[in-house]
Amino acid sequence: MKKVIFLMLIFCLAFVVTAEERVTRLGDHPFYKSRDLKPADLKIIALDKAGEVKQGFELAGNGELVFAFLEQIQSADVQTVDMNPGDTVKWMMFKKNRKVVVMNDVVWAGKKPLTAYTFTIFRDGKLYEFIVPKICGNISLKNVSEVPAPTCVLNVEPAEAVPGTPMKIDLCASQNMVKGEVTVTDAAGAVIKTFAMTPENCTAELNLDTVGEYMVTAVVWGQYEMKSPDGCEVAVKVLAPLTPPPPPPPAKKYGTVAPLAFLVEGGPGLLKGTYTGMIWARAGVLVNVVKDTLDAIFTLGGGVPVQGAPWKSIFMGNALLNLNTGPAYVAGGLGFSSKDCDREFKKGGIDLVGQLGFNLFRHNNSTGSLFGELRAPVITEDRSFEHNHKLLLGFRYIF
Repeated sequence: MKKVIFLMLIFCLAFVVTAEERVTRLGDHPFYKSRDLKPADLKIIALDKAGEVKQGFELAGNGELVFAFLEQIQSADVQTVDMNPGDTVKWMMFKKNRKVVVMNDVVWAGKKPLTAYTFTIFRDGKLYEFIVPKICGNISLKNVSEVPAPTCVLNVEPAEAVPGTPMKIDLCASQNMVKGEVTVTDAAGAVIKTFAMTPENCTAELNLDTVGEYMVTAVVWGQYEMKSPDGCEVAVKVLAPLTPPPPPPPAKKYGTVAPLAFLVEGGPGLLKGTYTGMIWARAGVLVNVVKDTLDAIFTLGGGVPVQGAPWKSIFMGNALLNLNTGPAYVAGGLGFSSKDCDREFKKGGIDLVGQLGFNLFRHNNSTGSLFGELRAPVITEDRSFEHNHKLLLGFRYIF
């Protein structure tokens, strides 16, 4: 009989359990005396009963956790839950005869759910989920889970650049990041720039204007302020820009390249009389007078009419000044034409020569152009414009 009474005192004063540690009743000997425990009472437990809480954690084998528990419960997010029949906890602390007792692997085997409070405590990368029945305040550890640690992955491209070249800082490959910070230091260790990062904004642009060596260091924080290990850093260099060679002198777009050049020209023409056609050609020299602007042209040549007598082959010569106005040019001066027809009103003599042309291409020192030429008689007597002018179309090649 005494044995039965002794067992009843052990198991029934605080709660009733089966041989399999199935709890069927709570509240007879609570850890905290309150039949209607409030969330605020949890903070009071941590303050007023800190020594007993510490004893319970040590008995449960979690003595290293007690200080984190006592600190974090002051600001913990306490939620109300049901403790249903069949729910288990890893351990539960209660009081028996004013002493703290801990029971491991407890199963709630009551007939009805119990109202309880739940909250979590974080320590050393683990999340501890606690549950405290409202009827007794017995602190119970329900579950332990690993919190994924943050890992820092830092990329900087390019790692070498000249001053002013943007460098891209990238933390996007980091894992379990809640926030991050990137610090840029110079060779002396002085902080040059810092960047705050988030998973949504995980890149930044770095511009460095001073030649030298720099270190880009990143730190990543995860949940519960977990910090990534040291060593997430990249060395970068800002190099002096190469001195470019002096640019070549600009190529002349127009006019001659050399002070003295040779030329050939030729094409079809019309001899006034009955505007008889002719084929003509000349050769000569070109002297550059004003760079890129003004040339002197001297040419000699002749022409052959396409019809026979009374038309005859002619001799021509020009002394012209040529003005370059971009790709186009105009020229004017004096020339000489021999008699081109055996008729009394056709005579040879001095011509006033005008040209209008356009450069077609330039290749190295050579230029090709197309021009029109008008030759009108002047000075020589008895040479009327009506019977002695000439119209020429020519292609000129300067080399």
